[in-house]
Amino acid sequence: MRVSFPSGLLVLLCACLVLAWDKEDYAIFDLHDKLIKIKGEKDETGNKINFYNILQIPTSATPIQLSRAYKKASLELHPDKNPDPKSAALYALLTSINGVLKDKELRERYDGHLKKGIPTWRGTGYFIARYKPSFTFILTFVALAISATQYIIQYVQYSQASTKLEALLAEQAATDSNDNLGYKNLRNMLEKVGHPESAAIKKAISSGVAVAQILKMPELDGVFTDEDRAQELAAEANESRGQLDVIKPSIKKTLLVQGPEFLYNLPAKITAFRKTFAEAYEVASKKASNTTKKGSSNDGVDGDDSDVDAKPKKQSIAKLMKEARTKPKEFEKKLDVAKKQKAAAEGDEAAKAELAELEAVAAADKPKKKTVVKEVLKSKSGITISKADFIKQKKEELARAEEAARVEAIAAAAKAKAAEEFVKANSADE
Repeated sequence: MRVSFPSGLLVLLCACLVLAWDKEDYAIFDLHDKLIKIKGEKDETGNKINFYNILQIPTSATPIQLSRAYKKASLELHPDKNPDPKSAALYALLTSINGVLKDKELRERYDGHLKKGIPTWRGTGYFIARYKPSFTFILTFVALAISATQYIIQYVQYSQASTKLEALLAEQAATDSNDNLGYKNLRNMLEKVGHPESAAIKKAISSGVAVAQILKMPELDGVFTDEDRAQELAAEANESRGQLDVIKPSIKKTLLVQGPEFLYNLPAKITAFRKTFAEAYEVASKKASNTTKKGSSNDGVDGDDSDVDAKPKKQSIAKLMKEARTKPKEFEKKLDVAKKQKAAAEGDEAAKAELAELEAVAAADKPKKKTVVKEVLKSKSGITISKADFIKQKKEELARAEEAARVEAIAAAAKAKAAEEFVKANSADE
């Protein structure tokens, strides 16, 4: 809803006026409210009650006239001479009224408020200062106000959608049923009667031919009756009404219900997030420690292997992170295998069986190795080793480095996934 410039300017001016009020203004407002409570809004002649007509002086009265009027009113309203309870209450206000009118600045303020009208709503600051509500009351009031606003918005949206839907259905009922059918309706009708969607029908749909024209094709002549068309439109109308129920206003969709539910479920969500993160971290740590132990036991072949391991490790991390982004399903499978390996290591028989099945399938799909003629190599340290064994040893070292990198990437992905699920759950609750 657009707000016009004059309306926005008026709101801004009102806000400036509210911000301009201080303690002296609030004191004048309180004194005026007490006077109205005793004397009412208007006097016997129909004039609005104010400080001047209580003292029976004009707004232009001089200080001398004010002093004389104050003394006269004090004598008339004194409890010793006037036992009326209202007079006693008014007598208690005379000193404050006289103080406001005697002070030049306060009198100017009061005259300004009289000219513009004493405001009814004086801002939240005045309300809080006067009634001193507790923090619980303020929080409850804000929650109720937000919930009421949410419910009103839901009701308006539901009413508008319901009105549009009923108008559309009424318009469809008043026209020929063939003109109201769409391609989805046509496919549903074909499926119900068991008629295949031929190439000619598919071509007509792709070309944008109206359903009313498609139904006149020779192969569809006599296939559908008026009752079939009416039933399809009725089913579509019921489906639309069912979708409309999703946005039906409910108190459960407001802050009043969702707020406590979110706070109640928050500890469980935090616990689940911590558990997921701890499991992923434990799997990664165990794999990394096993890889380190295996790597340290095979370090005697060549002293310069650390340089060879470092580069493939960085490449494998980048490769795994790319795989996590581009092939999430395969990455999830790898993460599942890592969890099963952890469970099998802890003695879970079911996990062992599943892991054995996966390994058997992988072994069956793995291509057979070609026979390689062995060639003897001699390293700098004088150790004689065949070329095939040397290549195999290097491949194992690279595989260990890639496995360590894979485990680290799995742990990082699990942490990121858990954090994403936590954020999604929180946004859904809100």
